[in-house]
Amino acid sequence: MANKKKNASANPNLDTVKDVFRKNRHITNRIQQKTVFEATDLSEKYYARRIKAVMHLLPEMKKRYAAKYPEMDMVSEFAEAASFPSITYDIIDWQMDVCLGAAVWLLDRIWEQEKMQQLCDLLPKEDDGAELPVIYDTRFSEELLGRTKNVAANRYGEGERHIIPPTFFDKREGADTFHAVLALVPDEVKEQAAAHLRQKFWEWADRYFEGLYPIIREQKRLEKKLERIHREIHELSVQKLRQKKPAALPFASLDMLAANTLMSGTAKEVLQIGRQLTELEEALDDVSDRLSDYRFTIFQINLMGKQDALDSMEEKHAEAMRHFPIDDPYELCFALLYLLDADDDFVWAYSFMTGAVCRAACMLPWSAEPYDEAYDGFWFDEDAWIPPHPLDSAWYEQNYIGDEDLEDDIVSDVSLAQLVYQSTGALLPRDMQRFDSGVKWLRRKGLKPSQASMLCAVMNILGEASRQQKYLPDGTTAETSPIEPAAAEQAAEENAQLKRELTQLKAQMKKINHDLSQENAILQDKLSKAEKASAAMAQELTDLREIVFNQQRSVPQEKEEPAKIAFPYRTDRRVIAFGGHDSWLREIKFKVPDVRFMGEDISSAEVIRRADVVWIQTNCIGHNTYYNVIDLVRRYGRKVRYFKYASAVKCAEQVAEEEEKSKA
Repeated sequence: MANKKKNASANPNLDTVKDVFRKNRHITNRIQQKTVFEATDLSEKYYARRIKAVMHLLPEMKKRYAAKYPEMDMVSEFAEAASFPSITYDIIDWQMDVCLGAAVWLLDRIWEQEKMQQLCDLLPKEDDGAELPVIYDTRFSEELLGRTKNVAANRYGEGERHIIPPTFFDKREGADTFHAVLALVPDEVKEQAAAHLRQKFWEWADRYFEGLYPIIREQKRLEKKLERIHREIHELSVQKLRQKKPAALPFASLDMLAANTLMSGTAKEVLQIGRQLTELEEALDDVSDRLSDYRFTIFQINLMGKQDALDSMEEKHAEAMRHFPIDDPYELCFALLYLLDADDDFVWAYSFMTGAVCRAACMLPWSAEPYDEAYDGFWFDEDAWIPPHPLDSAWYEQNYIGDEDLEDDIVSDVSLAQLVYQSTGALLPRDMQRFDSGVKWLRRKGLKPSQASMLCAVMNILGEASRQQKYLPDGTTAETSPIEPAAAEQAAEENAQLKRELTQLKAQMKKINHDLSQENAILQDKLSKAEKASAAMAQELTDLREIVFNQQRSVPQEKEEPAKIAFPYRTDRRVIAFGGHDSWLREIKFKVPDVRFMGEDISSAEVIRRADVVWIQTNCIGHNTYYNVIDLVRRYGRKVRYFKYASAVKCAEQVAEEEEKSKA
């Protein structure tokens, strides 16, 4: 039919989400250049994936917040948060180097696993010149940090964007270096990091809606009031149509018209309501601005100054977001890349996830202000070298109690420098006063005196360590005397030859290290299997010794006691049993009906191969059958247990107890 009505939408929530995304996309297009879709991750592929993520997370979002905030449309508000054209992961990375944070976390975890050699074998040998801030780490070299960062940043190919580049959507085949590096970290450690980031998503959402709801309620209240005033105006308009309209003064204000004594009471009432309407619309505009400021500010609040944040929201909400708790910022930087690699919905929801990631990135040491040695005020002052202080003998005075010498029963006095050496093997910097002037500077930043002194000592030692130089043993350099052109050419050829030999040696070393790693892994696997087999054999021998001991003592017939297990008992594993008298077999079969009792039938080795546990009743089994069963058990690596009793009830209890242990 021509006037056929359109069917209702099959998924109104999806329509709402798409409408909100479309609105924000349109706003973005109007106020920005065409390339803004790429900058805000609202181009087609990103756009579709983000909507999909919102729809997947929407049920949990409603479950958590719909009842708590009844006046809020959770569908549209979640879509607003997820699509608002604010900060993106790549913008955060450009400003604060998220990939470097992830690289530090990866290196620490691999170092803990003692797999640094495997990592070095995986990393590209060519230095592609990773962009790093001025950085010094006590554990890893700048080169290692740079190459590991490059692996993380270029996991989807080289380009300007390192978090979600357009190549993310391309089909990827085969193994790559990034996943090989990931494999060096235990799965449970990586999953724990991912779980922590997901938890921060919800914690950020908690604070977001807590600050948003009062603004939404105020907006709803004003909208209802506006509707009521419009109804009143409509009613007065209907009344006015029945009366003669007085002549209005040209260009008169509302106040002038209201003061006109010639006007009727109804007209004055209309003008009074008009004033209320104007005030109400202004209040609504103000609330709308507050709402827009809140949404724009909240996810990038850690990139803004304190006053800018306070201008956009209440102080308690601004402070809660500016000091959002993050336990390990390096971990969350890694977790972002890890969840993206898994195409996780939490990351694609942006919103609360971008807020949490931005907060973590702002906590990274290099995110606040880059280090500039020439103007640090401790080593250089406007490029002028600050000379060291004389050695402070207080660090070397032996005024402290040392360890007791057990042989001579002597307790020697020690100095602070000796205590440091005994614990670390390190020599104190000779200038331990270089950062003393920093105490006042740190106190002005809010540190307590003890904190300021401790931090100055740390900076003193790290500053010295980061400036360690490697000099030639004779104190000369390679450029102390001019080199003849012929000698230089010969040296260049020799150098090139040495480089080729070094490359070959490195390749050989890499192969040797790889082979050793593989062999070590195989040996570890064999050792693990041997230990398991040994444990099983020990249990088997224990059972056999107990059986032999009982037989040698001529243990009398066991008294039947009430069963400890409720029979029939059902087993989950594949259990078979060999041996046993006919009467014993008839009784025990009903107590453990899932166990397959073979008697002395060993015609099919497949039965043992497919079993999880093999039981043997030694008081009634032929020698040939016993040895054949044991041979097959050993061949297939199956677990073997022995019945210790003649009683069918006690033997059934043995089976049940063993099964319960396997479930623990």
